[in-house]
Amino acid sequence: MSSLPEIFSPDGPLARAIGGYRVRDQQLEMAERIAAAINSQAVFIAEAGTGTGKTFAYLVPALQSGGKVIVSTGTKTLQDQLFNKDLPMVRDALKAPVKIALLKGRANYVCPYHLQHAIADGRFLTREDAADARRISVFAKTTQSGDKAECIEVSENSPVWGHATSTRDNCLGQDCPDYKECFVMLARREAMAADLVVVNHHLFFADVMLRDEGMAELLPACNTVIFDEAHQLPEVATLFFGDTVSTAQVLDLARDARAEALTSARDCLALPEASKKVEKAAKDLRLAVGIDSGRFSYGQLLEKPDFAPALKALEEDVAAFAALLQTQAERAEGLEKCWQRAVELEQRLGQWQNLTDLSYVRWAEAFTHSLQLTSTPLNVAEIFRKQM
Repeated sequence: MSSLPEIFSPDGPLARAIGGYRVRDQQLEMAERIAAAINSQAVFIAEAGTGTGKTFAYLVPALQSGGKVIVSTGTKTLQDQLFNKDLPMVRDALKAPVKIALLKGRANYVCPYHLQHAIADGRFLTREDAADARRISVFAKTTQSGDKAECIEVSENSPVWGHATSTRDNCLGQDCPDYKECFVMLARREAMAADLVVVNHHLFFADVMLRDEGMAELLPACNTVIFDEAHQLPEVATLFFGDTVSTAQVLDLARDARAEALTSARDCLALPEASKKVEKAAKDLRLAVGIDSGRFSYGQLLEKPDFAPALKALEEDVAAFAALLQTQAERAEGLEKCWQRAVELEQRLGQWQNLTDLSYVRWAEAFTHSLQLTSTPLNVAEIFRKQM
């Protein structure tokens, strides 16, 4: 292996492979400091101006380290650029025999099971949505990765993606008939086998908290974690070290339970009725804060006369819905999953209402069709230190 001064020199492998390459002293110094931190398993924080060449400064020592490396980026756009452009360029220049993988959160991968269910149930109300569903269906049959970023025919903001992907709540896991072809599982398997895995901060912290999105197996096995755009970490960590429950989750549950009942519990006539009741309670809670979107402190919420009664009513209706789903849970995996989701939503609604921990702050955000209730830690330093 070449030394870092040789790699970054005017006639080194980077200069030969990259047009317009020029030597920057700060870039080499940063690379050497990162290499030293990797070797001694130390924490190192670097701040460098635009044009320093930060990406190459960490990629070269990462590719030379010989251990498993996770690189976490600030955004999915940066993640794609790093994986598709910068990383292959440096790897090829160094002729490094390193296997690389890209891992995103499950909402980025097509779920054939949920997509086909949504198409069969006729969930798409507009002609454009139905056309998007067909396009995604074709994409799902031809793609290797299932990553929606590669499906350029359908906008990333299309509402159809909500039906064409899975969530932690509604994924059937090993009980899914499409489990062997699952794009999420494929991405995770590739990440496990790779030497360098590119993730993003949201996925990293979602997993540190939930132990769900694939990082749970990766983290103990890795030797080095590199955070690119690390100044975003406090905000992202605050988001994930808090707790959130949304009326949108209740609406999704009601819709999914109705679809499962049509397939596996047609004789349970109380189920569609109960699902509509819980749907109405979720919509009533959204309306209780007024028609405008925006953020509200806990104090502002309590000033709205309809808010507290609507929240209590929603919790009670979700509890009743959970009890009804429990009576049908043994009939199908999908119904059992719906029951588990209902129990969890009831608990989270209760926790938000009864929170007494003064180190957390309660607030809500109203969107056009949903209300999200959040409890956020005032200081993430202690939690962050524990995770470190």
